[in-house]
Parts: sequence; C-alpha cells; structure tokens
Amino acid sequence: MNTKIVDFSEMEKILSVKSDINDGIITLFGRFGLGNLLRHLSLEKISGITSVTLIVSLCLFRINGTSIFGAYRQHFNGLLDTGKNCFYRMMLRPGMDWRRLLLGMVTRFYAILRKENAERVDIPRCYILDDTTLEKTGCHIEKISRVFDHVKGRCVLGFKLLLLALSDGTSTLPVVFSLHREKGKDKNFGLTSLERKKQFCFGRQDHNPDYVRAKECDKSKIDTAIEMLRRAWKHGIRAQYLLADSWFACEKLIEAVRAIGKGAVHYIGLGKMGRTRYEVRGRLHNANELIALYEREETRQCRKYKCLYISLRARLGGQPVRIFLIKYGKNRNWNIMLCSDMGMGFVRAFELYQMRWNIEVLNKECKGYLALGQY
Repeated sequence: MNTKIVDFSEMEKILSVKSDINDGIITLFGRFGLGNLLRHLSLEKISGITSVTLIVSLCLFRINGTSIFGAYRQHFNGLLDTGKNCFYRMMLRPGMDWRRLLLGMVTRFYAILRKENAERVDIPRCYILDDTTLEKTGCHIEKISRVFDHVKGRCVLGFKLLLLALSDGTSTLPVVFSLHREKGKDKNFGLTSLERKKQFCFGRQDHNPDYVRAKECDKSKIDTAIEMLRRAWKHGIRAQYLLADSWFACEKLIEAVRAIGKGAVHYIGLGKMGRTRYEVRGRLHNANELIALYEREETRQCRKYKCLYISLRARLGGQPVRIFLIKYGKNRNWNIMLCSDMGMGFVRAFELYQMRWNIEVLNKECKGYLALGQY
C-alpha cells in the first residue's frame, strides 16, 4: 500500500513542504465546494461525522501513503478524534452514489477553469474509452472472476475496470467507471463450483446505487459504454470526439456515438484487421483485402509522421466511416483507423487519436501513485 505520491508532478507544489500537506489538500478541496456538492446531490449523511470530513480524510490518507488502520493508530497527527469504523461504513454505504459525486467533481473542475480563464479552446475535448485489469487474490470476493489481461497475455483473477475519461489536451479526468467480470468459454467465470458457492453474497435494495453496480458486473461493456457516454453528455460534460482502441470498434457503438447530441460527437479509433468486412465502392472486403486492392494505386506518404496511408470512404454496417490504412516506416504490418467524420483528413485524425494515450497514463498513474485496485 506504500505509494510514490511524492513523485506526482501535478501535486509537487502542495507536497513540497511535508508539514503543510494536509492544509494544502484541504484548501484544494475547498475550491471544489465538496460540502455544497454533496448537499446538492443529496449524498450528505443524516447524522454523525459529515461525509465531507470522511471523504477528505480518506484522500489525505491515500496521499500520505497510509491505510485507514495505520492512520487510526497514529491518530493522524491529531487531525481526527474518531474511530476507524466510520470510514469503513462510509465506503460500504449503500446509498452513497460515488458515480454522481465523480460527475459533479468533473463539472466543478471545468467551472473553476472557466472562472479562472484557464480553459483551453484551441484543442477540442475528447472522450476516451478504455478498460484495464484490476488483479485480485481472493476467490471469495463478490462478483470476482478470471479476466483476460492483455498486458500479461493470460487470464488473471480480478475485475475489468471500464473507464470513460475526458481530455482537453492538458488535463485528463475520469468521468464515469464500472466494474465487470467475464464468463469465459465455459460460462463459469473461470472458477470451480465450490469457489463460486463460497463467494460473498449480499441482498441489496433495488433503489440503491450499489444494486445498479452489482448488476453492471454482468452487463456488456459496449452497452455500459453507451450508457456512460449518454450520462456524461446529459450532465453537461461535452466533447467533440470519442477515442477508443480496436476492441470497441463496432457498428453498435459508432451508431450510438453519432446519435449523441444529434450528431455532435464523432468516433475515431483503431479498427480490427481480422474478419470485419467494410463496404467500399459497393463491395464488402476485410482490411487485408482492401490493402491488396488499393495499396498500389491509393497509397500516399505522410512526411510529418513518416508513414504510408490509404484513405477510403466506406460503410461499417449502416454507418458511413472513413478508413485510414496505415503502415509505419519499414514495418510490413498495416493498421486500420476508423473515423466517422467523413471530411476529416489523415493528419488531423492521426493527431486526435494520439490523445487516446492519455487514458493509459491515467490508469498507470492511478495504479502506481494511488494504489488503484489494491485496496
């Protein structure tokens, strides 16, 4: 649980003086008006220690690299005069909608930027969609399963975290997230019958947020991603593009993206080089067939990024898309990129898609600095 939060460059000014860390973090949270936000969302507790105190204290524990139990034993430098159980009850509170709180914090962040005239207008905002593995060790954890980890190239015990982030080229903020498990080929979640039987089970009331979260574990990630995008747009968190990797490339998602805001959002992402067939000039072809047909006549050179590309107008199912087949340097392998904006050129699409890497950095830093998935 020890973190390297001192190396977090974005927090350098606050963390540079150890004696002022807690005051600096509390002042920072004061800018967000967390108390007013909780009351506005009806998430404040009725009795006992306030939700604001507990949430800010939990953040202080994490930034100082200590657990709840460790902070309780040290009395956290005299900051708190309470037991540890109130923190555990807060995290287990069935009616606490952490999703709404996160959406409210993102909205407040951009309100502060507008007030300080620090909002960037030269770069379009982009939604970024990605999933990452949260590896666990206990087979009896509720809704646990074996999931495929693309980094390790094998199945591990844990969850898949589906995350929708918002990037403006400078800041990348998590907007909505959900946890998922995978059934596997044998539909047994990669567990034995005894392991499944001993998993923790809890009866939840269907009007509480935790009931919705539990149901999401078995829901399709594509369907959940579509709901995330609609929820973000509804709460005023707007973007012009959705960036995603090849796993999310499908007609259903692109159609849903184009329906948001009556066509205000476009899709840019890598496509699949396998059997997926695209309609080009009246005929259906997969990516390799398109390369064989158009490589000699349609290939162009991009000197700026030192690559070759083929630009084609196509349809994926019923959705019009622009296809960019790309080959870098002396590499023999081609990649395919899809863009729903039919008027966009290759360089522009390529530069926008490069912003997708921000979510990889976000996931890595949250795991490294904030112990995401380890608690």
